[in-house]
Amino acid sequence: MGTERNTTNVTRTATPGETLAKGTFSARQGEGLKESHGFSKKTRPLKVLLIGHQFQVPTEGQAKAGALAKFPELEIKVLTPARYREGETRWRYPQPSLKTGYQFQVERVALPWAGPAKWYLQWYPDLSRTLHSFQPDVIDVWEEPWSLLSAQICWLRDRVVPAARIISETEQNVGRILPPPFEWFRSYTFRKADLLIGRNTEALQVARAKGYVGPASVVGNGVDTALFHPRDRQRCRLQFGVNGFAVGYVGRLVPEKGLQDLLDAFDGLPAEAGLWICGDGPMRSQLEKAGPRVHLLRPVPREKLPELFNALDILVLPSRTTSRWKEQFGRVIIEAGACGIPVVGSDSGAIPEVIGCPGLIFKEGDSEALRALLESMRANPSRAQQLGQEVQARVESLYCWEAIAQQMRELYRGMFSSESTRLERKLASMQLGK
Repeated sequence: MGTERNTTNVTRTATPGETLAKGTFSARQGEGLKESHGFSKKTRPLKVLLIGHQFQVPTEGQAKAGALAKFPELEIKVLTPARYREGETRWRYPQPSLKTGYQFQVERVALPWAGPAKWYLQWYPDLSRTLHSFQPDVIDVWEEPWSLLSAQICWLRDRVVPAARIISETEQNVGRILPPPFEWFRSYTFRKADLLIGRNTEALQVARAKGYVGPASVVGNGVDTALFHPRDRQRCRLQFGVNGFAVGYVGRLVPEKGLQDLLDAFDGLPAEAGLWICGDGPMRSQLEKAGPRVHLLRPVPREKLPELFNALDILVLPSRTTSRWKEQFGRVIIEAGACGIPVVGSDSGAIPEVIGCPGLIFKEGDSEALRALLESMRANPSRAQQLGQEVQARVESLYCWEAIAQQMRELYRGMFSSESTRLERKLASMQLGK
């Protein structure tokens, strides 16, 4: 894997925008992508290979792939593992959608679970065959750059489809030193990637500090608004036994999620308020003793989550930063927001960036500030309803899968506009080497 990528004397046929002469790889191969709306009539579709365990799930990766497949200038193929360890406790298997518009391929992975190394040592034994048969123009890797899979993809790209561009996607916003061999995998991926996607601004800052010098962009997570949307609130409240002013939390039951701060803040609310906590984790036994106004729910299937969100008046994400972790996005923010439910969050990691409203953010660990925010929502339901409508509009504008797909489409197209990004990265690498 140590061989540097060769970007010249590459044989390609029917590349995006034109057919090239044998033995050349020209910056002109993307000429047809320069128009702001689609390709020219002579252009074949841009072939994009999406790789990641998130594509097992219809409302996550598959929803993204489906949104991308609606663009006629893109030919989408998905590659996802035959099994994936979710939450370190149970195996998850692909649930392919019946209506896709794209190719869906499931492959076995070696080392799908490696104890302390989790899933970061998984790799595809048959990946070379897939690259040979599909001949992608873009390989979009929705796995952390320090994973063995990211390094494998970069190494095979150079040998099987050397003209293909690689996109590496990262959520890591804590700049810690990784144990061997993961720091090496990250360094190798950063040298080879043509574009880095960060799930939040801090993730790009960490990547820069770790040596990435190429082009980069922030693209958030997406939400399936066909599933997450406002519903009959009264019916949803009856379903979950919710009454009065309902505060909610959905996620892992671990200390770093700030659950003790939430309990302390909630204790100061009037008796009519109730707290509904949905999830599982080591704090469950502690939360079971939190009192009659605290209702502890087992994890709800994803298709039932919209009904839970619609039963609430407000959702809280009170995360606390640790030396090894801070909130990387907070998917529940956009899921609840798509249902028209306002979300209050701490200032840990990407939470303020995703919520986008300073008035709904409190300093992490400050239970009194959180209590004041909750009380203001309880005392002014019309204001809470207005905030819910505003956050719903924001989510539909920025975080629905169609909006995310539009961002990715423009990034795919931009990768073929010129060779300047490669030159910029090469020059920057030379400067760092001085």
